[in-house]
Amino acid sequence: HQLRAEASEQDEAQIKQICMQLNVPLIIRRIELEGERDLENRARKARFEVFYRILESYRFDKILLAHHKSDLAETVLLNMFRGSGLSGMAGIKPLRGVIAHPMLIFSPEELKAILRDKDIPWREDASNSDPRFTRNRIRNELMPHLAEVYNPQIRDKLADSAAILWQSEQYILDKAMRRFKKICLESSGNRIILSIPDLLKAAPIERFYLLRNAYRLLHGTTQDFFQSNLSEIESILCAQGSKYISLPHGIYAVKRYQELLFSNVSEDIRVAEVEDLIIESERSRVVHMDHRFSFKYLKVLPAEIEEMDGYKVILDADKIVGKIRIRSRRDGDRFIPFGMNGFKKLKDFFIDEKVAKYDRDTIPIFADEEKILWVCPFRLDNRVRYDESSSRFLSIEAESLIKKSNRAASRKKRGTNEFDEL
Repeated sequence: HQLRAEASEQDEAQIKQICMQLNVPLIIRRIELEGERDLENRARKARFEVFYRILESYRFDKILLAHHKSDLAETVLLNMFRGSGLSGMAGIKPLRGVIAHPMLIFSPEELKAILRDKDIPWREDASNSDPRFTRNRIRNELMPHLAEVYNPQIRDKLADSAAILWQSEQYILDKAMRRFKKICLESSGNRIILSIPDLLKAAPIERFYLLRNAYRLLHGTTQDFFQSNLSEIESILCAQGSKYISLPHGIYAVKRYQELLFSNVSEDIRVAEVEDLIIESERSRVVHMDHRFSFKYLKVLPAEIEEMDGYKVILDADKIVGKIRIRSRRDGDRFIPFGMNGFKKLKDFFIDEKVAKYDRDTIPIFADEEKILWVCPFRLDNRVRYDESSSRFLSIEAESLIKKSNRAASRKKRGTNEFDEL
């Protein structure tokens, strides 16, 4: 990382000498990191990017890292301070994917003794004493204090606990992955959809691993997914309507209907941001859910009524109860599609109409205080159709704004009145 100036060059020289003595191939890569912000994590990320490139280029099977027992104990404490759950408290994992840590069972003293027997010099990383890094403060200040005041064997105790917790995590993880296959409704490059009812049946600790796995499938790793993220997601699972939260690395968790969507596509949160819109005036235009709607009350039907399509409907205004509301779908929604006499679940209607799951929450639903009026642009409710006895009519015309992004950029926030009463 070239963070230690001359010390880095000395480290490199010693490693070269050792590799030559042992006839071990050596690959050296230099990484430039600018700025002090989050330096430790950025250095780690850059380092692993190099490791993975070398792994792929040379077709190696594993990346072996030399962390020892003290590193393990320090990691347990570090993760505890961060509020980690079982996974973090298990510390450094002996094996995870292509990453292996074969030296976790050895203390630094044991490793130094082995090197002395092999006549190989021990070299301490100069950055290990840098107090800018939290890990170093744990290593150089907290661990010695705990050993002196509380338990001289604190390092071994923490390492033993980590080993037990790792085995426990492996058991729960295996169980969670079997359940994940059952509750995952859809999985693609940008979206993971989980069944909320099935998710809620899992124990809280298992839910953490289910949700973390959905995050992993999008982000590539479980890095930066903590217990606090679980709490945030659980806060929206039972909430009314569509909700969303932002997770690290540009990933969103969106509660839609009875589904939980993980996505790294920002457009997927637009429905969760939209609140119901109540139509206040009798003659108005509004913009809501990527549509512009025009309303007009009539006493006489237009002559060209037979030419109207799904984006323009006329209904009996006197059959509307209270105010009209534009909203997205809700649990248990049902209506009587135009031309039918019986109720149909909105979910079944969408299935019959082959509306993709991703799009169902974007469909504007017109409703009064008792019932659905119109599923735009698919079907009017049969209960508000006009007949020969009708004397007052409501014309609603919809226009999609999705293809008019340049003009839409200058409009007001979706869900507000765009024009005053005409």
